[in-house]
Amino acid sequence: MSSGQHTELVELSTLHGWVGPTAIVAGVLLLIVALFRRTRATLAKKRRAARPSAADWW
Repeated sequence: MSSGQHTELVELSTLHGWVGPTAIVAGVLLLIVALFRRTRATLAKKRRAARPSAADWW
């Protein structure tokens, strides 16, 4: 293996070394945001069901 091939191999391995962890972090952040939005929507729905007249003034 020449030094040029070795350099290419090292560059490729470092380039792909951050893709997996970044994808996992992005997935976890999206999951947190989705759960947060779902919780707020559920609470708003319960609030509207408890006081239907309160939604009329909007």
